[in-house]
Amino acid sequence: MEFKARKVLIDPSNPFQNDCLSRSGDVANLSLLLRNFTSPIVMSVNAPWGEGKTTFLEMLHADLKLKGCKSVFFSAWETDFAHDPLLAFLGEINQEIGSLIQGDSEKSEAWDKAKNAGIHILKKGIPALVKLGTAGIIDADKMLQDEASKLTESLSKDLIDEYSRSKDAIEDFKENIKKVINAEEDSPENLYIFVDELDRCRPTYAIEFLERVKHLLDIEGLVFVLAMDKEQLSHSVKAIYGSDFESIGYLKRFIDIEYSLPASQLDDFIDKIYKTLGFDRFFEARKKYQAFQYDYSHLKNVFKFIAKAKKYSLRDVEQLIARINLVIYSTNENTYIYPALLAFLVSTKNSNKDLYLDYINQKSTPEKMIEYLYSLTPQQERLESFECALIEGFLLAAKDSDYESNLGNSLEVHKENIKKDECTKEQRSYSEKVVHIAQRPVEFGQRVVLKNLVSRIELSEKFKFGDNES
Repeated sequence: MEFKARKVLIDPSNPFQNDCLSRSGDVANLSLLLRNFTSPIVMSVNAPWGEGKTTFLEMLHADLKLKGCKSVFFSAWETDFAHDPLLAFLGEINQEIGSLIQGDSEKSEAWDKAKNAGIHILKKGIPALVKLGTAGIIDADKMLQDEASKLTESLSKDLIDEYSRSKDAIEDFKENIKKVINAEEDSPENLYIFVDELDRCRPTYAIEFLERVKHLLDIEGLVFVLAMDKEQLSHSVKAIYGSDFESIGYLKRFIDIEYSLPASQLDDFIDKIYKTLGFDRFFEARKKYQAFQYDYSHLKNVFKFIAKAKKYSLRDVEQLIARINLVIYSTNENTYIYPALLAFLVSTKNSNKDLYLDYINQKSTPEKMIEYLYSLTPQQERLESFECALIEGFLLAAKDSDYESNLGNSLEVHKENIKKDECTKEQRSYSEKVVHIAQRPVEFGQRVVLKNLVSRIELSEKFKFGDNES
């Protein structure tokens, strides 16, 4: 069995082959826009954690390369062991630059000079030139005064000379990078640099990276595309500059244009994970039992209902389905899974553990859990949703088996709704479904054995998953 979904792999020759979120159109449009951009420019692709930024950027990067563009992709999080982001930048693009300038002695010389200038910058740091970039224009005289006060008067000239050399190194670095990138004089050919997972870096590194990009890499021919969760990154800024610092405004100083990632298509994504995990094969084998004919569709449709109602991220979807997967594969072929109840309990345990524990307590009644179910979706949508009725019916049936004395009056309410003339047609229809399911949750009049399902859910909690790219 596959115990969790694998990372989406992007085929360089066919970037959209595994597009399970229907984002190929957005990628193609953005790719054309990037090719028409003048440089230098810094664009951010903004979305919350777990919404598929990595896959989106990888498709965009692959599409640009297919169009003959020069493009580099790297994860900032995987490079934040470096002392300085400039070192990470030079290291990551070194191989790509080498392939671009092969056989061109002039560009090879320019690249060597750029690296040498970069080494000088790294050695000296030049804090006043690249640090606190949004604090305003650098006050060089103030910097020199502060630094010189730490030294004896005999060293002041050396300090000023070093400042001048460092300033020259920056200009030398920029000029030689420009020579390397340009296809020919006055005809720049952009180099697209994709930087992923900036918001996962340690705060100091993330801020220093942005400052390096803004002050050292604002070079004609460079187009940066940064994937970030702006809200999360703003917390990193506040961790450096204080909780009262206006972090969103600060970030805007580094970003020329912001692109908000389109909302994910959860239906397609869930279908893809079910296929990857082999759910279709697992449930197909169980169809020889008449009682399990609809388990596959119930599990999929109920989980989709929950995922949309709770606005799950792609990563939430992956992790919860992986949890459900463990429960399924720890169930014998001829044993009931109660898919609607399984999906809802796993979801609730993840987001509201106290409510979950209250429900599975033998002394509790199901009213609180049903109220929670009702809170997930507007009333009219709930009344029209078979999946919601399915969940509620099983919530009642599970308490009506081992815990019959603790069923409460929830089932009676629905029975009364069926008889009431003042109830709408939709309300009566919904109540009829709930009562039917609660009284006959599975074929042959079998009861729901809640304790068996709970034991398998609790078993799944003993397993921990590492992060998975989406």
